[in-house]
Amino acid sequence: MANLKRTQYTMILIILVLFIASIIITIIAGVSPSVSVVDAALDALEVNYNLIQLSIASNPLILAAKILDAMVFPVLTVLLAAWFFDFINHVNIKEKIEISRIQKLEGHVILVPYNNFCKAILKELKNSGIKTVTIVENKKELMQLYRNGELAIHGDVRSIETFEIARISKARAIIACSKDDVQNALIAITAKTANPHIKIISRANEEENVKGLMSAGAYKTFIPEDSAGEEIGKEISRRVLTKRTMKT
Repeated sequence: MANLKRTQYTMILIILVLFIASIIITIIAGVSPSVSVVDAALDALEVNYNLIQLSIASNPLILAAKILDAMVFPVLTVLLAAWFFDFINHVNIKEKIEISRIQKLEGHVILVPYNNFCKAILKELKNSGIKTVTIVENKKELMQLYRNGELAIHGDVRSIETFEIARISKARAIIACSKDDVQNALIAITAKTANPHIKIISRANEEENVKGLMSAGAYKTFIPEDSAGEEIGKEISRRVLTKRTMKT
């Protein structure tokens, strides 16, 4: 990305140097500054408009200026193309659409991060008719969830803004799915900061870390075996979330 920006700045510098040099040469040839500027701009854009009355034959400087103007156009074209593709890279229309859908949700469950354990729970919640938003850590996972028809966002789990985009203010619960208990604790702390009333269900990978996760904000923890993701998903959807739904 840094190299791309550097290349773009270099092209801008080349355009400015060529443009200014053309104007200076045209002025030296005896053309007024205002006409020189307009003529150089029109030539650079390949607009045929004969403002300068001096012929190339009578004044070779005009030829030099025209050559410089002609060199501006291809560099400008490449620069505009680079800006366009850079813009497309940064503005993902699909992400914008998904985020707009997420902003309409209420009573959904936020899962973070995306992994096999999360996938098993996500499947069970979907089967139970519970709406979900998954926070992923890379674009590949994001595209995979999009293909599966799931709502998801790409973001930093340490950022309150990420949880706000996932509409934590209207969410039913957060499920922390990481294999790392420290990350699960961080998710709980960040989520509680974004919404102090949110219910946090956390995976605990070590028994000794359960108290720490509870202190971080989790109100329920699970210690799964490698194949227990689906069973825990059922437990969460049928007992934890359904129970809370009935109360509310």
